[in-house]
Amino acid sequence: MKKILLSLIIIFSVNLNAQEFSWGPKLSVSSPSLKLTDVQNLGSGTETLELLEDTDPILGYQLGLFARISLMGIYIQPEVLLSNTKTEIQFSAVMDENQELFDVVGEVKLNKLDVPVLIGKRFLKIFRINAGPVFTLPLGEDVRLSELSDTFEDVETNYKSATVGAQIGAGIDLSILTVDLRYEMGLQSISDGITIGETEFAADQRLNQFLVSVGIKF
Repeated sequence: MKKILLSLIIIFSVNLNAQEFSWGPKLSVSSPSLKLTDVQNLGSGTETLELLEDTDPILGYQLGLFARISLMGIYIQPEVLLSNTKTEIQFSAVMDENQELFDVVGEVKLNKLDVPVLIGKRFLKIFRINAGPVFTLPLGEDVRLSELSDTFEDVETNYKSATVGAQIGAGIDLSILTVDLRYEMGLQSISDGITIGETEFAADQRLNQFLVSVGIKF
């Protein structure tokens, strides 16, 4: 029994010595792309929405905190980040009554709370690779269209209360600085659909983005 207890104490002591903990603030710049596909008219109105085009990215940002627990070259890094993303949307809409075609361009601004939980591996004490899920909670949105008519006077994006995505990336540690390059992909639609005027459209709406971040480790 004494030998078992002594072995557990030695193993626990080794794990404490091998374990590293750091935390700090981080700032990220993002280039989001909002993909809208599988659009279907669910309403009874006369409007029909044609294929939505790929959106153009507009630089966004993230600001928050990260923590990193390392053990024998493997680390877990949870983060809490306030995010602001902007993307441009483009679509064409036709009124069935008179076949008028409207080319509509607009901008979607989305404020959200992102919580990535990444698992990574270190190499040569400097280089890192990581991957893991990211949990997103929308905090508010603003949709503005550059061309409005009576048909498009109101737009609602109907964002979900929470969604899950995935991140994969690499990074380097230089003294107290930590730098990361990641790609985030949407694993599920962030919206239950889009409502334009009085017409509801079902749409698969996914947010993908590249992220470059800089943090300070304490």
